[in-house]
Amino acid sequence: MTGVQITGIGLTEFGKHGQTPLADLGVAAAEKALADAGIAYDAVGEVFTASALAGPQTGIGVAHRLGRTGIPVTATESASAGGMVALRHAVWAVASGRCRTALAIGYEKTTALEPGGVVPAPVGFWDRFPPQLHYAIEAARFLYDTGSGPEVIAAVAAKSYNQARLNPLAARRNPEEVTVGDVLGARMVAEPLTKMMCHASVDGGAAIVVSADPTPRSVSVLAIEQTSWPADPHWPVVGPVVGPPSQITLTAKRAYASAGVDPRDVGVVSLHDMCASEEITALIAMGLTDAPGAVRLAESGGLASDGALPTNTDGGCIARGHPIGATGLAQTAEIVTQLRAEAGSRQVSRPRVGLTQAVGGGGSCVVALLRA
Repeated sequence: MTGVQITGIGLTEFGKHGQTPLADLGVAAAEKALADAGIAYDAVGEVFTASALAGPQTGIGVAHRLGRTGIPVTATESASAGGMVALRHAVWAVASGRCRTALAIGYEKTTALEPGGVVPAPVGFWDRFPPQLHYAIEAARFLYDTGSGPEVIAAVAAKSYNQARLNPLAARRNPEEVTVGDVLGARMVAEPLTKMMCHASVDGGAAIVVSADPTPRSVSVLAIEQTSWPADPHWPVVGPVVGPPSQITLTAKRAYASAGVDPRDVGVVSLHDMCASEEITALIAMGLTDAPGAVRLAESGGLASDGALPTNTDGGCIARGHPIGATGLAQTAEIVTQLRAEAGSRQVSRPRVGLTQAVGGGGSCVVALLRA
């Protein structure tokens, strides 16, 4: 137990913000989070920011736009896990007693990048390979091991698109229901993954206020654990890859133990799904289901907000969008919204414990457990 509460969340719309300066996205999200918490910026004791692509001094510039109060401002970078890394720092700034209230802010603009890449132009050999490459290899192995077809992964992606239709801030909001056939019929990226099974590169900001002082709408942070890539002889160590599933398992086990909860207590999940197959991998790695169970959940609609294991109810990276440094905070904000019972038409029925998980390229992983 951390003794820390999430008291405010703030999100911008995810999509293309071509003419909007990057810092403006962070400021807008932070202002929304502060308003949601019902506090002014001068009540914040520390700020932690996250971005994978921002230039030097962006983080402190965002903080100075909010106010010049002389507090510590720390910028972090941990690829797709960056937002949750910033959140972990904020939680522990409060839990340690350094301050009563802290603010985590994530922001990113990725729509100007070359399709599928994480740098503006290839520099080294592996920059020429999209991150989807290793997910495709992993997905093919899962389908082989379970005797399944690509329809299973397509069902996960279709679910995410249809959940995003219920999220007014999501980047990919299809006017009509998305089917498995639609997903399978999209352009092939890396077999068996089609374009509709891959994340949306978007611009956006997200922010979270944490505090030692509970409020009527606050959500408790039971645990937040972070790991770096442990040795695993079965996982490649070159190329655009995240850490192995064994790292997700390690991080989740530490979080369950710290929170004093069992995986069966989890009622709603928000996880990193750069490709739809990663949703399956992470659910299994965190002990929330097994491989046959994942197939059944995907095929039966069990991962939707009205299903047995609601996962990525806001559309996830697939359809909500993936603004790298902001993603983990957006995921956490969705769990807070669900635990507050404020998710509207995508609301999960009476969740008590929610789980957020993020991984970042190079080998960072964070898992948080929250309780209403």
